[in-house]
Amino acid sequence: MMAKAQFPNRYYRQLTSAVTIALSSCLFSPVTDANQYVSELKLLNYTDSYGNVFLRNARNIELPDPLTVKGNLNLENSSIERLPRQLTVEGNLNLAYSAVTQLPLQLVVHGYINLAHSQITYLNNGLQVKGDLSLMGTKITQLPPYLYVGGHLYLANTQIRELPKFLVVKGNVYLGGIPITVFPKEMNIGGKIYK
Repeated sequence: MMAKAQFPNRYYRQLTSAVTIALSSCLFSPVTDANQYVSELKLLNYTDSYGNVFLRNARNIELPDPLTVKGNLNLENSSIERLPRQLTVEGNLNLAYSAVTQLPLQLVVHGYINLAHSQITYLNNGLQVKGDLSLMGTKITQLPPYLYVGGHLYLANTQIRELPKFLVVKGNVYLGGIPITVFPKEMNIGGKIYK
């Protein structure tokens, strides 16, 4: 075996570089894991010490999937169109004025969901919101059956003309002047309906 002193310096440097590259490729593969890791690291730049993620007015950001937010997730006025397929928010979810068109099927939010003036077009069947739900100023035309709202429901300036069967709202329903014509017997409103 040759001693280190017998290698010319340039060969020793080439050998060291080759070993470093080989180790790096082993440590950081597969590529998808590395990309996810980078995305989560970048997300830390938008997270405060309480676990709130603030991406208001954000452009061209793809959120990691799955994503759990320990506090509130604020995507107000962002151009983010797609949410992660698995999203858990332990606080509130603010999507007001955002480009989001639909909610993920695997969505858990412990606070309110604000969709006011967003691009949302429909809600998932059986959606459960533990706090308030605001749909004000959206293009949504109907609510899904079995919708549960633990707080108040805000519907002003929507195209909704009837309330769905098995709707449960623990608080009030604020219609904001929209002409609701169908109030099914199967719904349960804990507060009042304000026209």
